[in-house]
Amino acid sequence: MPAPIIKLSNITNLHDARFGAGMGTLLEMMIGFSLNPNHKNYVTEPDFVQISSWITGCKIVAELGNEISKEAQAILSNTDYTIDFVEISNISLLSQLREKNYDFPIIFSTKIENIISLEKNNDIDYLLIEAETINITENDIHTLQKLATEYSVILSFGITNKNVLDLISQTNIKGIAFKGQTETEIGMGGYTDFDEISDILEKVEELS
Repeated sequence: MPAPIIKLSNITNLHDARFGAGMGTLLEMMIGFSLNPNHKNYVTEPDFVQISSWITGCKIVAELGNEISKEAQAILSNTDYTIDFVEISNISLLSQLREKNYDFPIIFSTKIENIISLEKNNDIDYLLIEAETINITENDIHTLQKLATEYSVILSFGITNKNVLDLISQTNIKGIAFKGQTETEIGMGGYTDFDEISDILEKVEELS
C-alpha cells in the first residue's frame, strides 16, 4: 500500500509552510494557498511569493474557490511563480481556465453531500472530497470506494490517527488533506489540531 499524497490547504503563514516542506522530505506534499479575496484565509500576491519561496520539495496549489479573481489571474499569469496545480470548487471554471490559456492540472473540490450531481470529467486530475460534518460514516466509505474507481481521490474529513491506515486501504484514496487557519501569533502555527495532524502523518510514514 503506497503512502498517500498529503495536502495542506489554506496556508497563510511560514510556520505551517515550513512544516509541510519538512514533511516533503518524507512524503509527497501539496501546499495550497487561497487566492480568492473573499476567502477568510486569502493570501495576497506578496504573501504568496514570500511564503512559497521558502517551500522546496512540495507541489504548490493555487486554490481559486468558485471564481478566478483578478488577484488570482495576476499570480497564474506570472511565469516567474511556480504553480503545480489549480484547485476549483465550481466546475464551470474549467472552461474559463481554458479560455485564459491556463494549462494547469486540476484539483476539483466538492462536498460528499453533493457528489451525486457530479458527472465524470476527464479534466479533473484529483477529486478533493470535503463534508459538512467531521465524522465519516459507512455510507461515506462506500461512496469513496466507488469514487476511487473513477478519480484520484483526496479525502479532507473524518481522518484520525486511529483510522487513517484503514481508510486508505479500504477506499483506495490517493491522498488526505488538512485545512490551515490564520496564524494565532507570529511564529505560531494556524493548525489548531497540529498534534493530531503530526500523529496522523507519523502513521502515514509507515507506508513510505
